[in-house]
This record gives sequence, structure tokens and C-alpha cells, in this order.
Amino acid sequence: AELPDAVINGEGDIPHVVNLSMPGCKSEVMLHVLEGDEVYISSGSACSKGKQSGVLKALGLPKTRTDSALRVSFAPFNTKEDVDAFIAAVKKGAKMFRR
Repeated sequence: AELPDAVINGEGDIPHVVNLSMPGCKSEVMLHVLEGDEVYISSGSACSKGKQSGVLKALGLPKTRTDSALRVSFAPFNTKEDVDAFIAAVKKGAKMFRR
């Protein structure tokens, strides 16, 4: 709800992983913005080593979504503050890209 431009990719079959796209914001560039705020996520699947997700391509998603996909994984030790930091960093990055 706090990221109204975000689009969830997939059905959420894995409860601790969320894949979302921020159309207009390239994944790799967004990762650098997030790292600057000490938020570490991925742009591809766990086994893709930085390549676009084959799963997202197989779902038939448009290039604007696959190019802007972010994979967020959660663990038992993540806190609400971690989620808030992620949201703030993504908002910051989206604002930078959409000037």
C-alpha cells in the first residue's frame, strides 16, 4: 500500500519471498540506491546470478516489468524497521528515477 506504483509479480507461492516491479526504475540501478541505504535485496531469482528471471519471462510479463523486478526475501530475524527501511529506500529511488 505504501508503494502504489509497485506491481506484484506472481501469486506469492513462497510466503517469505516477494517479487515486485517498479516500472520505470531499472532493477540494477535501484539495487545500488538501496545498497546506499544498507538495504540488500536481489533483482533476479536465487539461481540467476544477476540475470533477468526466466520465471518472469515465462509468465509473459512485459520487458518493463522484468527490467524493474526486485526480489525481496524475508527471514525470521527481519523486523518491521527493516521493512520500513526497504519502503523508504524504494520510494527514494523511484523519486530519483521519475524526475
